[in-house]
Amino acid sequence: MSGEKASVVLVGCGCPLKSMGWYHAVQLLDDRCPSATLKYVVEPFYTSDAAKRIDPAGYESFQQFRKELEDQRGIPVYSQVSDVPAPAEGELRLGIISARTADNPDLLASCVNIQCKSIYLEKPGAPTVTELEAMRDAAASAGCKVFMGFNKNVSAYLQRAKILAQTSDQTCDVTFLHNNAYPNTPADLSECFERNAEGMLKNMAIHELAILVTFYGVTVDTIASVEADTEFSSCQTLRGPSSGKDFTDFDKLKFKITTKEGVEVSVAADRCGGDDSVAIVTDATSGEQIATFTMPDDDAVANIPNLESKYPGAMPYFFTQDPDYLTLKERVARNFVDGTEAEGVATIDVAIETLKVAEYLTPLLQEQLMK
Repeated sequence: MSGEKASVVLVGCGCPLKSMGWYHAVQLLDDRCPSATLKYVVEPFYTSDAAKRIDPAGYESFQQFRKELEDQRGIPVYSQVSDVPAPAEGELRLGIISARTADNPDLLASCVNIQCKSIYLEKPGAPTVTELEAMRDAAASAGCKVFMGFNKNVSAYLQRAKILAQTSDQTCDVTFLHNNAYPNTPADLSECFERNAEGMLKNMAIHELAILVTFYGVTVDTIASVEADTEFSSCQTLRGPSSGKDFTDFDKLKFKITTKEGVEVSVAADRCGGDDSVAIVTDATSGEQIATFTMPDDDAVANIPNLESKYPGAMPYFFTQDPDYLTLKERVARNFVDGTEAEGVATIDVAIETLKVAEYLTPLLQEQLMK
């Protein structure tokens, strides 16, 4: 299949400059993914009359992008996946789904129906383990592989930390820290808790849990112990400003998992800690810090001004994570085209185990911190 490219159906383009689906499209349109080309775009919301009323500015922005796609690029835009034409003979159809989590089960089923034989599904994939398992089974029965958009799995900071820990003369501990930049006020955190009602471990820290499942053998069945760092961590119950309901969640959390095989690895997350992710390697005996590796790394940071100049006003995280999203797409597409292993890329089975771990850990850690 040398020289062939995957034919991408992008489902969930969203609003230009704001939605991850749009940025997937941009990377493909810029010919930065050698093994894939954008063939069709599906956008249910911003092609609807409802979008005119709810988000008129976003609707107009999408219409301009649609005109560019259809008139200048020859790429049709549809409102439903079922409207996409049947694939041509020999077409290698790859679906990229970047939509609301609750919509993903139906969208994946629709992609399977239009004969996508490989799918890149943005994390966490579905609201529940049961739905993810049904999606996996439906895709498998149709001969369709499903990979997940856990971009940290292929990030340089992860690889560097793993290599150092594995090759060091000392026994090393590794902590994966994820920071967000919410203001540390009750008003801001209550809005955050309400908007991310599934909880920290099922949204913010789901990337770190996927790393543990993929590379450290962590599953619910392999966990021997979980220990919260009570000095670092904080769990609060705050009232949501819109619903008036109470939400209990972590604003800071750090914990160590030990598996039944003796593997130890730690995760930390701080909603008010900044805007980076860090892998911290320490000496297991002394606790002395050996090295830290940051995402974005120096190469990614150096390219941010170029991307900001090309796409002014776009969400900053698109640029900080640009190389990782590109690597993910290329590995998935190349696997589809020529069978090359999609190294490090999480499968839907990893997503299922990751969601199970998140659901297992949440009440356990809350209990440890609320004593």
